[in-house]
Amino acid sequence: MEMKYWKKLSHKEQDIRITEALEININYRDIVPIGIPVSKLDSNVFYEHASFLKEAPLLRAFIQNPNHIGCHTLGNSEPFFEGTQQLEREVIELLSVDLLKANKNSCDGYIATGGTEANIQAAWIYRNYFIEDFDARIEEIALLSSVDTHYSVTKAANLLNIRSIGIPVDDETRIVVAEFLDNAIKQAIQDGIKYFIVISKWLQPCLVALMIPTFTQHIFQSTKLSIKYM
Repeated sequence: MEMKYWKKLSHKEQDIRITEALEININYRDIVPIGIPVSKLDSNVFYEHASFLKEAPLLRAFIQNPNHIGCHTLGNSEPFFEGTQQLEREVIELLSVDLLKANKNSCDGYIATGGTEANIQAAWIYRNYFIEDFDARIEEIALLSSVDTHYSVTKAANLLNIRSIGIPVDDETRIVVAEFLDNAIKQAIQDGIKYFIVISKWLQPCLVALMIPTFTQHIFQSTKLSIKYM
């Protein structure tokens, strides 16, 4: 399977790409960043002249601490970090086109600081989608996941004030039990839930939790309810 964006780069090639991007960005050593929402890292803690940084381009990028302000993936944004913003755009295209098989330039997003932030943002987007496009009420939206799913999903439901529904799994396979899933969805519908955000698959450090999409597709087909997968 040929990858359009996912090309292996040598360490030297990576160094050149990241160095060029950082040179386009503003550098806090050269200017006082007044009026720009940025944070210069404390040089006493993050020493920027360490000799090993010459061979560690990614660490150099972290130490410069660029702030990708605005929505630069859809249009114009603040020019202060244009160099690394372009790298982020390339990563989004790599993930969407090469991994998820989306059409070119059809996806938006950003590189999150971690899985918790990413899950909260995704749930936030789907919650607002249901509210804006379907006039859904908060109490009509639920986040559906396996009981093995990472706790950030429960946190997302709590922060967004939507219902969280955890489905039991088989003790041996850790796969969601179809009967429990069916009963949970039917009960949620009786409780007034009309819109579901479904966690279809989630990996924990030493555990795989699966919510088989075919289960939910089969169940939801007869309900004519709105469903979005994370």
